[in-house]
Amino acid sequence: MKRKNYILVIISILFLLVIAGCGNKKADLSNVKESSGNIVIKGHNFRGLHQGNGTVKDPDYKYSIYFSKDGNFVQDIISSKGFAGRFTEKGTYNISKNGDVTMNIASVTEERFNSDSALLKGYTPTSIVQREDNTLNDAENHPIKIENKKTYLLGTVNNVKLYPTDAKTVNYKEHYQDEMKKYDNTYNKFSGHGFTSNGMDTSMNGIAFKGNSFIWRYGYLGKNTDKDNAVMTVFEGTYSYSSNNHILTLNVSNQSKAYYGNLMNLNDFKYMKSDNSLAVNRLKLKYRNNVLTLVDSSLKGWKMKDAYPDDTSRSQLKYDDYLNSYSVSIFDSKMQKDSDDNSSVKKVFPTKEDFADWVTDYYQDDEDTENFHVLEAGDGATLPIQENTGGIKKDTPMVYRLYYSLAEEGNDESDVGRNVGITSDGKIYSGHDIMFDPDLTQAYKDYINN
Repeated sequence: MKRKNYILVIISILFLLVIAGCGNKKADLSNVKESSGNIVIKGHNFRGLHQGNGTVKDPDYKYSIYFSKDGNFVQDIISSKGFAGRFTEKGTYNISKNGDVTMNIASVTEERFNSDSALLKGYTPTSIVQREDNTLNDAENHPIKIENKKTYLLGTVNNVKLYPTDAKTVNYKEHYQDEMKKYDNTYNKFSGHGFTSNGMDTSMNGIAFKGNSFIWRYGYLGKNTDKDNAVMTVFEGTYSYSSNNHILTLNVSNQSKAYYGNLMNLNDFKYMKSDNSLAVNRLKLKYRNNVLTLVDSSLKGWKMKDAYPDDTSRSQLKYDDYLNSYSVSIFDSKMQKDSDDNSSVKKVFPTKEDFADWVTDYYQDDEDTENFHVLEAGDGATLPIQENTGGIKKDTPMVYRLYYSLAEEGNDESDVGRNVGITSDGKIYSGHDIMFDPDLTQAYKDYINN
């Protein structure tokens, strides 16, 4: 008998606990209901789901909204299956007498992702933009109505049903700051930084960043290669960085021709041969201790150190300076065929004195110019040539340049200064207003063919 009574007591206690639990549940539900039967809006979170048709125009949307007690709201909309994105909004709201809600958006943060998986896993967005006030788009810059259906709220945009939830909506400011931090660490981490290789022979190898853009003047000479078998080119594009594996990925959108020759001559924009490009679309570099090292590539490269942390000399590479000096178009236009090529002028005239002697003989053979004499000879200079009289002058590299006079020696001060120069392709320019000299060029061709 005692055993049976004991069992009955246990069952009675369990029954009372169940009844008490049911009573608590009803009490919790009453917290979100007004006396009128409408759902309590202020101080509560709501969630809902819109199932689209899997297109960009009609993807799935997960809604989460928090209505604070001071008349402000935060709405977080996650889009998938057709469009991988996230829209986090904040603004003000008011409640009408019938319980309906009118929302006015003040600010929106729009994020886009590579895939639904990237969005779900919290990866860095591929783009993030914040719109406010007059920059809001048409879908945002107007009052948004939400109907109070007593047991749920009905959004009038996609007819989504929003139910009370204990899950909290994100904090707008904190969410924006967190996402921007991820974005900056991925796409803007190196903005304002410049990396260069150390050493006299590697000074032409450098990369500079601004925002998520980069420009790299790439130069390399392998340890076991011939001294005249270096390569130089320019890459431009955008980048991303993964802090997980410390890999910097360069997405190349534009690249110059590939130029080969002596490394130091390449630095002076002189090459022996060229190719269309290195045909590189993507490059990966490892970032460790302020140093970039090329990895997973058919190319080879020197390590490049960041000058940003202790740039006391202010000699760090600047993106804008590099772009103005070494952009793909500028770099290609500056490069000149090396005068040391076997078919070059230097094979015919090994020194500037040899060239000066030949030009002197040419002029002194003519009675009208028998007083010709060289005042100064130089090599590797440029001359401001023009296509026609009064035309625009263009600085053009010369293999040799002579400054001469046609006056009797001793009367040079009364003479008009004149120049004569020869380019690597054998064209000769001369005169006070330096223009192409067809007679002297033809004489050079005849000379090398005899």
